[in-house]
Amino acid sequence: PRTAMSRPENTAAADRYYNPREAKKYSESSRLIWIQRSMTNRAIQLLNLPKGKPLLLLDVGCGSSISSQQLGREGHVWVGFDLSRSMLNIALPRSRAKNSTGDLAEIDMGVGIPCRSGLYDGCISISAVQWLCTKQHPSHNPEKRLRVFFRSLRKVLVFDARAVLQLYPENSEHMDMILQAAHGVGFEGGIVVDYPHNMKAKKFYLCLWKFPGKRPGPSPRLKTLSETQTTRKNKKNKNKSAPEPFIPDSLLPPPEYKLKMKKKRKKKLKLKKSGGVDEQTGTPQGRKKRKSGGDGGYIGENGFTSQHPSMVGRRRLGRRR
Repeated sequence: PRTAMSRPENTAAADRYYNPREAKKYSESSRLIWIQRSMTNRAIQLLNLPKGKPLLLLDVGCGSSISSQQLGREGHVWVGFDLSRSMLNIALPRSRAKNSTGDLAEIDMGVGIPCRSGLYDGCISISAVQWLCTKQHPSHNPEKRLRVFFRSLRKVLVFDARAVLQLYPENSEHMDMILQAAHGVGFEGGIVVDYPHNMKAKKFYLCLWKFPGKRPGPSPRLKTLSETQTTRKNKKNKNKSAPEPFIPDSLLPPPEYKLKMKKKRKKKLKLKKSGGVDEQTGTPQGRKKRKSGGDGGYIGENGFTSQHPSMVGRRRLGRRR
């Protein structure tokens, strides 16, 4: 495993670390060139670009333009940004060649990308984003610089564009910091790990997608296993009725009292339907009785039988009692 002293970002800033001597050594190493080209090809594969269509791509931290030249070989137009002027001096003759399709600029990605909105169709970055996770100057705030970088990167990309950033995080805290910054400005995506079981060959690719209509906001925190199990239990118990409280037998009414109250409630309901109780006789007072003849008559106020005006010309059957 790598130690903290072997990492360039922990030694000095990129513009000071890659002096003319280090930049020349980096650009002439056949091993590093092969690694850079292989990672660039993998990043282009993850971008999932349409075949046969030249696009304008951004290369963040292009260095001596090894990765940028690979974009040109694929038929795309590119723009490379880097902070080290020594690296850009080596890349400048390559960008001015006849078959070159790109250009260079000296820009610190921690202060943002000064381009208009919706300019680039995609973005790659090879071994550069981890430099933002370290405090290389007393005034630097790593979390703020990451947010500024991802916010400006999302602005300069077209809708539905992708960005693949290859990086070497020092630890899981740096990886979480990068993911939080990317998701916080509205990017969708995650980490792709190549050769996860090989410590030397392991490669991390942060694959981001500018989803149309996605509003910037805080990234959702992933729940732990215990929190997920607790949520599932709560959902299961949500539909179940609450358990009845325990009441000792000494406080419960006797069975005879329950039966008596039940009969009393039935009697009240029956009297309510029948119209009440007569105050003098105490008998239920319901509808007035009709004669058994079934002639539709009723007992009027004077006590004799007559026919109701509404029943004139109609046959009304008597009600059986």
